[in-house]
Amino acid sequence: MSSPGPEPGARGDTAPVLETGAPHLWLCDLDAQRDPALLERYRLLLDADEIQRLQRFVFDRDRHRFLVSHALLRCVLSLYGGLPAGSWRFLKGAHGRPELAAGQRERAPAFNLSHSGSLALLAVSEGAGLIGVDIEFHRPMRNFHGLAARNFAAPEAARLPGLQGPELAGEFYDLWTLKEAFVKACGDGLSQSLADFWFGFDRPAARLCFEALPSLEPEPWRWAFWSYRFDGPYSAAVALRAASGTVHGEPRCFRAVPGCSWEPRPADCILRGSSRITAN
Repeated sequence: MSSPGPEPGARGDTAPVLETGAPHLWLCDLDAQRDPALLERYRLLLDADEIQRLQRFVFDRDRHRFLVSHALLRCVLSLYGGLPAGSWRFLKGAHGRPELAAGQRERAPAFNLSHSGSLALLAVSEGAGLIGVDIEFHRPMRNFHGLAARNFAAPEAARLPGLQGPELAGEFYDLWTLKEAFVKACGDGLSQSLADFWFGFDRPAARLCFEALPSLEPEPWRWAFWSYRFDGPYSAAVALRAASGTVHGEPRCFRAVPGCSWEPRPADCILRGSSRITAN
């Protein structure tokens, strides 16, 4: 990828500086990438497994979004890892989480990819023990109260009564993306209920707190969380468990056209915070 210039020190295919424990977030408008020659270049990057997964989608729109989001992953990893974008080889972990093949893991930062609607969001972090990201388009006309009752802890579900319209959808998706980011960061699946961990919001202070049962997370102080809103509207969240127990700095966000250009993108964090633990 080449930088258009606003990032200090960026040149050619050089990645922005990734500091230990401070994630980078890469945002891509999947539906905006329509150049046939560029899309063919993206297709040539995919391996056999990705091509098979691509072909399973029934609708052209879904195939397109899968193609561009996986091109984003490969091109961004190449910025940091120095290998050609088509050289990365992915394996499925025990619970389906993608990971790089042996011999490549040491060359790239930890990563996690999510996409919803027309946006993809990729999180990368150097020195992260665990990292997860989730983005969700605010789909209207859903049974938010029923979904919350089945999936949220009681303090989370109690936040929804009395809310309506966009405010209800925003509250639901802000909670949902945080929970999904945590689950994805854990990577090996959760044997306990999603109600065994929960988030509280102090919106005027732009703060959140994370609570969990000790049987689920014995070292909650290692976790940091960030919640975002993007135009669409979308909710997004990042969960990071630093290997050192310390998170340095705030995430930085970039907008990318995979394989072509990238530039810094301001992203307002609406909630941020760390964790504490409660007695079982």
